[in-house]
Amino acid sequence: MASTEKIDPNDIKIIEMLTENARISLRDIAAVVNLSPSSVRNRMQRLLDIGVIKRYTIELNQRKLGFEVQVVALITSKPGQSDSIYRKLSKYNEISRVLRTSGPANFICMIQVKDISRLARFITGELEKLEGVERIETMFILPQDGGDEDSP
Repeated sequence: MASTEKIDPNDIKIIEMLTENARISLRDIAAVVNLSPSSVRNRMQRLLDIGVIKRYTIELNQRKLGFEVQVVALITSKPGQSDSIYRKLSKYNEISRVLRTSGPANFICMIQVKDISRLARFITGELEKLEGVERIETMFILPQDGGDEDSP
């Protein structure tokens, strides 16, 4: 971010409010930061233009959509293969997020599937067959309270 692109306390408050609820109205934000709704809209557009806000999105409850199995996969690639593997991992519908990392694994992937058999087929039928994949470790994501359907 260039030095001319100052972020002030009102911008920070707008960001915090949008992080909590991306659907909050301009009027509600304006009331908190003591600005007009049009000023809030202008600030939000500036934050988009300078890249502070990358996109607006929603958070889904994957279990309510039928994706009962959620897994974090640590994937290690062979030297020189990480760019190719990253592109391939990013194309799978089962993988909602791919993060490149340092340390023992090259990637952390968030995987969501309907059931264990689909997870097994995805790992053995797809991920293990990717050229350059050296190792895959998986960890199941447990519901927040141990079984509540409303948990991620």
